[in-house]
Amino acid sequence: MKTTIILIAALLFNTSLLFAESLLVLVKKIDPVVLISIEALLIVLFAAHKFLSGFSKSMKIDFDCLEVFVYKKKRS
Repeated sequence: MKTTIILIAALLFNTSLLFAESLLVLVKKIDPVVLISIEALLIVLFAAHKFLSGFSKSMKIDFDCLEVFVYKKKRS
């Protein structure tokens, strides 16, 4: 949960740097391609984090009903 919050905050901050006109003065020297590439990287990291956290939750293996060696008594 903490990683998700940090990634969402970074995404929002980077998006605000891209689209906010009032912050243009602060980031005038930064190339927009750099900000767009950081945005893409953050989105990929967020998607990978969500996929892997959901994947690890769904991959719990239950061996309770698995019967590997079953011996039946022979009837005589």
